[in-house]
Amino acid sequence: MRERALRLLARREHTVKELGQKLSRGGDVDVSIVRSVIDELARKELVSDLRYASAYTLDSVRLKPRARRQVVSELVDKGVPARTAAQAVDEVFSDENVDDGDLARRVAERYLPRLYDKPDAARWRRLAGYLQRRGFDNMLIYDVCREVLPEPEG
Repeated sequence: MRERALRLLARREHTVKELGQKLSRGGDVDVSIVRSVIDELARKELVSDLRYASAYTLDSVRLKPRARRQVVSELVDKGVPARTAAQAVDEVFSDENVDDGDLARRVAERYLPRLYDKPDAARWRRLAGYLQRRGFDNMLIYDVCREVLPEPEG
């Protein structure tokens, strides 16, 4: 069981919950053995929800930017405790020197070339929807759209 856990962790970081689920799959698995293996790995810092959350957040900031609250929510959905998720997101945002405004503008600038042939109102609507699906709040969306697009008439 320990070897299987180490093989899983060698491929990528896992949350404690995720690792427990993977180790418990298939057949007659003693839950107490799974718990003891995970406890041992956690004591040795081979599995860490904080490290997982930090790596996940860093990828999200660099590769597919989303709002802070959305990243925290995604981490909680993956089994990271809310306090740990918020701590990791705060640390990564601080280390990377970004906030939701920076990320929303970055997302908008990447998305704008797809909208060049659309009328102004459609560009606003599509960009706002795109930003909203990434968890940014409405006031920020409005401000970013106003910065990067001409205001539609009417």
